[in-house]
Amino acid sequence: ENGIEEKIHVQFMVDKKGKVKQVQVSKSATKELDTEAIRVISLLPDFEKPGKKDGKTVNVWYTIPVSFKLE
Repeated sequence: ENGIEEKIHVQFMVDKKGKVKQVQVSKSATKELDTEAIRVISLLPDFEKPGKKDGKTVNVWYTIPVSFKLE
């Protein structure tokens, strides 16, 4: 495991109530790292201000990179 550096892209939705839902990997590395990235993103606290469009609360999709560096 030493010297492993990987970047995974994780996609998730913040629903109208500010909850993180539908966490999935859009750019994979290994099964173990993918699972850990999903676990970490799933632990995000609820968002206080969900997305809005034209004054209405809407679901919003995000894609973020998760970097791993194992030494």
